[in-house]
Amino acid sequence: MYDLIVIGGGPGGLRAAELASHAGMSVALIEKDRLGGTCLNRGCIPTKALYAHIVGGKGERDGLWSRVEATMDKLRQGSATALRMAKVKTYRGTAAVTQWEGEKKISVRKEDGSVEEIASSRLLVAAGARSVRPSFAGNDLPEVLTGDWAIVDPLLWDPERNGDVRTVAVLGAGVIALEMAMMLQNLGKNVILLKHSDQILRRLDGDVKKKVGQIMKKRGTDVREYVRLSEAVQEGGGLLLRGTAKDEPFEERCDRLLLASSMEPILDGFGLENGPVRVAKGCIAVDDAMMTSVEGVYAVGDCTGGAMLAHLAEYQALAAVSHMTGGSYRVDLDALPACVFIEPEVATVGLTEEEARARGEEIVSAKAHFGANGMALAMGEGDGFVKVVARAAGRTILGVHIMGPEAASLLGEATLAVAKHLTAEDVANTIHAHPTLCECFRDACRRVMEE
Repeated sequence: MYDLIVIGGGPGGLRAAELASHAGMSVALIEKDRLGGTCLNRGCIPTKALYAHIVGGKGERDGLWSRVEATMDKLRQGSATALRMAKVKTYRGTAAVTQWEGEKKISVRKEDGSVEEIASSRLLVAAGARSVRPSFAGNDLPEVLTGDWAIVDPLLWDPERNGDVRTVAVLGAGVIALEMAMMLQNLGKNVILLKHSDQILRRLDGDVKKKVGQIMKKRGTDVREYVRLSEAVQEGGGLLLRGTAKDEPFEERCDRLLLASSMEPILDGFGLENGPVRVAKGCIAVDDAMMTSVEGVYAVGDCTGGAMLAHLAEYQALAAVSHMTGGSYRVDLDALPACVFIEPEVATVGLTEEEARARGEEIVSAKAHFGANGMALAMGEGDGFVKVVARAAGRTILGVHIMGPEAASLLGEATLAVAKHLTAEDVANTIHAHPTLCECFRDACRRVMEE
């Protein structure tokens, strides 16, 4: 019998298995597909590999798809090696929990049809999430792709094979939708952005959203708001979309439709349906130690809802294993970083102005623009800003919102500042090398001090 069985080999499951094994537990991990989960195989990694080449210019367009696949293969091999070095037993197959309470019993159906029964004293579920497929006629046509599979379709992204795709409609206005829309535009495709409302990147800071909207307009993106699709019909090798926009009928023609509006936790296929684990609001309910309603059963990552981010899943795994071993680590959601890989990049951590005020905080905020930053101008990328939101009393940094060159890489210092409750003065008085992009964060903090 194992000390811990992990269901799911995505970022959260992998991290939990390694941490638990290093803590002295005997660990088994069950994965029905490939290690790395959606992030590595159909999400973060292929998206960013494409972004680096298509937007960042990190390599020629020729051979692009081969380089993307090579990146994913190398990371899969790395995950397998890490598990092997940690002495985690890996099972390739579909898990079904047959006993949740007391001793945990799991049936593993392997690819050859054979079944193996294994047991453990603890269980951690990291089942992930999948794209929601909205209900409309024709939503399952071959030309209709969900956001968690579209990114690995070479007929959409490979410049050597995507010549027949000229116009792409993207349903959604969140991170996945915008990242794919902008990359497709950079590949020379016409993009039609179909939004459910008038919002864009709904949870982000208001100034960032305003700037993104301006950029989309400048790029000539065809945007329709308050869209409700009623059907997609195959026509002339592509699709004819019908529906309403602002309650007025519309028709659009495209070669592909990408469904990138939202994701939902995976709650079926592994025995949860008839088990005792509590499900609330469409996800597995957990406490701050990531423990479910059943003693000894934990859940991490996208199946628990909330912000569906690979790095959050990893730190939730840390919280779960910490609890198993008597530790006290818990995830601070007020210091959760997130990035949007568009052009220019967006990166954010902590509270927006709107969120801070909703909590009753008295705040001050200030911005520093990359147009005054020496490195940004030297790079020819002076568009964007760093915005700092701080508590009025004492100027403790509550949130940092960046839009500009290498924003995602700049977010590390900002996240540390928010997590450790640093003040604007703490950052402003710390020496920042010159000329560097991070000076823009320092300058924003200086301006907060002056407010």
